[in-house]
Amino acid sequence: MAIHHRVAVLIDAENVPGDMAEPVLREARAYGATVARRAYGDFAQGRGTGWLVAAAAHAVDTIQVSSPNKAKNFSDMRMTIDAVELMFANRADVFCLVSSDGDFTPLAIHLRGAGKRVVGIGTKQTSTSFRQSCDAFHVVSQPTTVPVVTTSKPQAKPQEQPAKQRISLPLLSKAFKRLGAGEGDGWVSLSTLGVALREVEPNFTVKSYGSASLKKLLLQEPSLEWQPRANKVVVRLGPAIAVIST
Repeated sequence: MAIHHRVAVLIDAENVPGDMAEPVLREARAYGATVARRAYGDFAQGRGTGWLVAAAAHAVDTIQVSSPNKAKNFSDMRMTIDAVELMFANRADVFCLVSSDGDFTPLAIHLRGAGKRVVGIGTKQTSTSFRQSCDAFHVVSQPTTVPVVTTSKPQAKPQEQPAKQRISLPLLSKAFKRLGAGEGDGWVSLSTLGVALREVEPNFTVKSYGSASLKKLLLQEPSLEWQPRANKVVVRLGPAIAVIST
């Protein structure tokens, strides 16, 4: 069943480079329809200009924020003001705050206090305070350029393996909801969770994520908690992660 949340994507363009637009918006789209996509920065001063290139291809509105004293927090404040206005106008259910800046921690806490779901998207260097203030946080990285090597003789290509990737939190959330994870203590066995994942997503396989087993795949998701019991291991969504209604 489709997720019908309205998602506002607000991007700190001076903090997250524009060549990360594709993974950023892919994570955001997993939570619903993006009703707003905005990138904030002092582009006239050459800051965050990568988003000017990415804007047309990804339908992102670029918001020029002039900073007379070259202070970075001018664009941060404008992004915060817009988020609060969208909240009061009730134009979004989910706010994706794209930044690695811990200064957005108060904004995330305020939005959650108003009943909004907050999803953080940033780099590995994101502050712990900002990560913990969000309902969920996704780490994205810049695409790497692989150098082309030419040889005198053609070489046989090794069998390509699927690139490793994390399972999406909305898919996990739907599987836990199908198992009634909102009731009781929420713990389920890996085999039971695997069956539920295939029920909510018939095409689901661990190999499609580049993983050898369901356990190895799920170990990449920081939102999960683990507990050994007798001859098996059980898992559940962390208490701070609510099961998304679908």
